[in-house]
Amino acid sequence: MSHLPQDSAETGIELAGSLPSFPGLPGDDITTSLRLADFRAKRLLFNRLGHPGQIHVYSGECRAGERLRAQLFVPLLPLGGAVAPNFALIAQSLPYSADVDQLPIELPAGFSAVVATPPNELNAPTRDALTGVQYYPGPIIDTKTLVSGRCYLVVWSPRNHMGKYVIQIGHRWPWRWTYWMQVPRFSWEIRGWFGLDRTAAYVAGAGALIGGWLAWRMVRKRRSRRDA
Repeated sequence: MSHLPQDSAETGIELAGSLPSFPGLPGDDITTSLRLADFRAKRLLFNRLGHPGQIHVYSGECRAGERLRAQLFVPLLPLGGAVAPNFALIAQSLPYSADVDQLPIELPAGFSAVVATPPNELNAPTRDALTGVQYYPGPIIDTKTLVSGRCYLVVWSPRNHMGKYVIQIGHRWPWRWTYWMQVPRFSWEIRGWFGLDRTAAYVAGAGALIGGWLAWRMVRKRRSRRDA
């Protein structure tokens, strides 16, 4: 289904733990789509519609019965230049289709699609606690695939607007410690994409190092007690 987020705190939590991705230029149809690893892991796609009428198509593997989720985030940029585009999820045999006639590309035979359009007015922005950047939360598509195969994410502006956009895909949190150790680098990259001062990245780096040191100390103490 497609809906708007209800709770700002919940939205802020959803932003945490998403792997940032700065992909190259996606193709403008199914056959030239830009391949992603999958649609399971939480990932934030940072990209830009560079000219009027441009279409971005991403693709990835989906498993039968698995959740398929995407949400638009409109970045709050200090100098402007953001866009609130339409987006759609396309897969084989979705439980339902919605607004397929709005798609800017031809829907392949046997595929279904759900289209999400941005609201006329955006709600209050949500701040990402890890990076300090702000986003206007947009609509969510939350459905599932009935058969395994390729799934597609399509992003476009029917009004030929240009600018930067962010789409979050996936539903699985990254529990590996290696992700959290990379938070300073992620903060550096994201704040640079926003055109913001990157000093906060150093603060995040210090926090990650302190957190890692404390965790190491706790593990070491437990092992010492076990060996005593």
